[in-house]
Amino acid sequence: MDIDTSEIDDNSALFVSKPSGNKKKGKKPAKSGNSKNPSSSSSSLSKTCTWCKKHNPGKSKGHTWNECFHLEKMNKEKKEKEEKDKAEEANFTKEEKVRNKSFYFDTACTSHMTPHAGRLLNYSNCSRFVKSSSQKSIEIVGKGHVVMDCVLRDGLASSFCVRGILHVPDLAHPLISWRKLREKGYTEFGEGDYISINKGTKVVFEAVFDGNLFKIPEMSHSTHISYNI
Repeated sequence: MDIDTSEIDDNSALFVSKPSGNKKKGKKPAKSGNSKNPSSSSSSLSKTCTWCKKHNPGKSKGHTWNECFHLEKMNKEKKEKEEKDKAEEANFTKEEKVRNKSFYFDTACTSHMTPHAGRLLNYSNCSRFVKSSSQKSIEIVGKGHVVMDCVLRDGLASSFCVRGILHVPDLAHPLISWRKLREKGYTEFGEGDYISINKGTKVVFEAVFDGNLFKIPEMSHSTHISYNI
C-alpha cells in the first residue's frame, strides 16, 4: 500500500495513514451565473402592488406600488396634463384681460386709438403726435387692426375688423372714431342709451351708455355677421 502522508497520535503511538490514488476528492459544484436565489425569487413573488390590484387586475404580482411602472407612467401623464391645463388657463386669462379692455364710441376723436398694444394685429411702429381734447400732445408709437365681436340687442354678435387703430400709450380709453366711420359711408342712429352704427340697413355694432361714455360691449362666442371697417 502506498502511503503519502502520516500522522502520529502521541497518546496512542499509532500510525494513521491516508490512502492515495483510490478515491478522488469531490469538487463543489460551480455556481451558475443564471441561477436564481430561491429566497429572492420567493420574496419577489410574494410582492403585490395594491394599485395594480385595483386598476390593473392580473398584473399586480412581483412588485409593490412604489416600484410600479404603470403607476409611474400614469403620474407622469397626469403631471404633464396639469401643466398643459395651467398653461392654457394662463393664456385664456391673458386673452380675457386683453378682451375686457373695451372700446368706447367717440364722436370727437379724429382716429381710432387704443393705449393697449396687446389687441393690435399686424402691428407696425410709427412715430407722431396727436392732440387730446385738452389740447395736450400725446405720442403715437404704433398702429394695427383689431377684430371685435360686438353684442347686439337681438342676441347676435357682429364680428368686424377695424383697421388703422393707433397705439397711444397715454390714452385713457380705447376709442372708435365716428369721424373715421362717417368717411367710409357708415351711418349713426341714436335711441335712448344706445347708439347704432349701420352699413346700409344692417347694424354693424352698438354702443351702450354706461353713465360716462358709450361703451361697445363684446363677447367671445356668438353667431356672427362679418364686416370689414
